[in-house]
Amino acid sequence: MIIFRRSILHFQVDWVYSYMQIIKKPIKSRVTFLPGMILILVVTGLINGCDDKAPAKKRSPKTLPAVEVTQAENQSLNHTITLTGTLKPKRTIHFYNQTQGMLVELPFHEGDKVNKGDLLARLDDTIVKAEYNKASATLKQARIDYGRLEKLAKTNLTSKELLIRAKTKVALDQSEYNLQKKRLSYTQIKVPWNGVISERLVEPGDVLPLHTHFMSLMDISSLIVNISLSELYLSKIKQDDTITYQIDALGKESWSGKVLRIYPQINAQTRKGIVEVKLDPIPEGARPGQLARINLVTEKESVLVIPLSAIRYDQQGAYVFVVDTDKKITRTNIVTGKKYPQKMEVLDGLKAGDIIIKKGLFGLRSGKKVNVIK
Repeated sequence: MIIFRRSILHFQVDWVYSYMQIIKKPIKSRVTFLPGMILILVVTGLINGCDDKAPAKKRSPKTLPAVEVTQAENQSLNHTITLTGTLKPKRTIHFYNQTQGMLVELPFHEGDKVNKGDLLARLDDTIVKAEYNKASATLKQARIDYGRLEKLAKTNLTSKELLIRAKTKVALDQSEYNLQKKRLSYTQIKVPWNGVISERLVEPGDVLPLHTHFMSLMDISSLIVNISLSELYLSKIKQDDTITYQIDALGKESWSGKVLRIYPQINAQTRKGIVEVKLDPIPEGARPGQLARINLVTEKESVLVIPLSAIRYDQQGAYVFVVDTDKKITRTNIVTGKKYPQKMEVLDGLKAGDIIIKKGLFGLRSGKKVNVIK
């Protein structure tokens, strides 16, 4: 066909040249040449028309996006959660005076270790002691009077009314004596358990009004940490579970502790509950107020998980692309749960065995076919 076209082209060129020569001839010769010229034009048009209708070359098929896939599957996993908290003493007591007066003795300072029964503070007891002695003497006299009347009553030498009055006075004087004895005991404050002084707020010579906070004592026989834990994990731990922890101020060394208690109430705003962790024994150098990192390990459970790389997010939430048997993809919204290393739990939207795309997600949309790379 190509050779034929070239021949026609040469013929056309030759004809044009001949035509140019003819138009130079007289009119009579031109008329004789006209039918031949028309025939050549018609043949040329037919050949060009046939050539225009020749079939075009077929386009190569469009390349499908190459993707890597994986399956949603059930796995038995536990979860390691690292949370931070502040070291606190096992218990702290704040001392308030229960009788007013001048502070006479306060032997301990912050950081001092004290033992149960040690004298922590003493107030001036001059007036209180005098009142106590007076109440003691009055009670003693009331008992003597009642005893004498009781003997006379046996021989009918006194009336029952006087005997009853004497008995009542003994009871009243006994109450006054007990009151003054208690007030006297308040002038001396003793240590209730072994601990360390954490606050000293007054000095000897100060006059303390009633109920003045003058000292604090910490029990550091063990330290505790309160951590906030999501409600999703609270049911996965229990009391006495073993934990590990690090204290930033003491380096990277780890120690063991245990879950002391789990608070029953969950914060309605944060959806978190409080877990109290006990550090026992206490590492040397650990002090209340230091930062601790608590590592909790939950019990193993069967969960449906997918790779983190397969999940995408938009205004509608998390979603993945599911591949069907025809290698056509469908966008599927999912509800995610707990996060594991390189994996995410799926609570809703997928089932075990679903094929999803984990790599090659750029530019994909529902209904599109893909090329799955094994």
